Amino acid sequence: MNTTEVLNTPGYYYAIAYALSVLVITCTNERKIGRWKLAAVSCVQFALLLFFMTATDGVRRELFLPSMVVIVGLILGGIYICNDFSPREAGFYCVKAFINGEFAASLCWQIYYYMTNARGMHGEFWRWAELIVVYAVIFTILALIELSLKKDLEEIHITRRELLVVIIIATSVFAMSNLSYLDQDGLFSGSFVMDIFIIRTLVDLSGIAVLYAYHVQVKEIQIRFEKDTLRNIMEMQYKNYQLSKENIDMVNQKYHDLKHQINLLKTQSYAQAGKSTSYLEKMEREIRVYETQNKTGNLILDAVLTNKALLCQNKEIELKFIVDGGALSFMEDMDVSALFGNMLDNAIESAQKQQEKQKRLIWLYVTREKQFVRIRTENYCDEKIQFKNGMPVTTKKDRRLHGYGMKSIKSTVEKYNGSVVAAQENNWFELKILLPAAM
Repeated sequence: MNTTEVLNTPGYYYAIAYALSVLVITCTNERKIGRWKLAAVSCVQFALLLFFMTATDGVRRELFLPSMVVIVGLILGGIYICNDFSPREAGFYCVKAFINGEFAASLCWQIYYYMTNARGMHGEFWRWAELIVVYAVIFTILALIELSLKKDLEEIHITRRELLVVIIIATSVFAMSNLSYLDQDGLFSGSFVMDIFIIRTLVDLSGIAVLYAYHVQVKEIQIRFEKDTLRNIMEMQYKNYQLSKENIDMVNQKYHDLKHQINLLKTQSYAQAGKSTSYLEKMEREIRVYETQNKTGNLILDAVLTNKALLCQNKEIELKFIVDGGALSFMEDMDVSALFGNMLDNAIESAQKQQEKQKRLIWLYVTREKQFVRIRTENYCDEKIQFKNGMPVTTKKDRRLHGYGMKSIKSTVEKYNGSVVAAQENNWFELKILLPAAM
């Protein structure tokens, strides 16, 4: 092989590397298509990459960058079609897949060059054997790294700034790794074949390290943001329910005083020639809404239920519950307010969408069964709900700023080593929680 042939890594090396890199990203993240469609899309994408890379193999320098734009477009299209990503998230993973593919192809070709020139291992057998082994090792490691990044945070949300950062990193890496290929006499170019190989491979490897380090940083920032947001929401809910409890106690006192005064007026009206008391009875019915009958055995839960019962009445929703509040004695007050507040808020939000009033119904159950506490909410819901890992997915556009109700529920349940699962059957949505009761 002459110098030009050595430097020009065969197009099919890159086509295979890019296709495998996309497959790693696709298989380690949430997909929006099934296995058969994924296989079909992957085959079509690989065929297009192979055709284009073969057709443009050794292309003139003027067409090099436009060709790379087409390749990046094919990678981006494959990721966006297969995965449940926003355009920014697809762009973020496309950048990673591109640099991963560049590194894999560069290292594989460098090893083959070393085998043929230093070890005398010529022939197609050794070429394909080396390619299969090297790619298997590289993409297995990358798949394990991608899976490890899914821990603690199932879904990462990418901002414009974060996408711009990874594009700048990838562009810089690609430019530096290909300087010697485009201009062998440049200031930062290598003079010898192995020098050029080492520069290209190490720069690509450095690019992978920087991109994954940045991915970890973005993930940690998002985890910290979610934890801070959940904590602030829980504290705010708890303070609101504490204030609500104080207001309820005061309103109850005023209600009982007013009820006694109405009874006294009714008695006086009867005594005065049998005057009609219908207006007093109407007044009594109207103020009866402020009488609290929620005595579950847990003061915070009483405040939550009373608050939500008043809200349900204003929205013409029927809230029914069978609750053993004493079974929740092992839980902290803030956790009780967060758990039941979010459960009922979600149920109310769903129930109020029903046009027929008889379908605006919510059930809440809290029971102790041996060494466990079972918690369940049910509400009618004719809207088709999407689930992910047994939990409903928010339908709001900005998922980064929504869905904290369910995240709070899951976080609280996990704190007590419990389990939570949601399901929808026959237009009834059900959220079930199982907690080990403290002995």
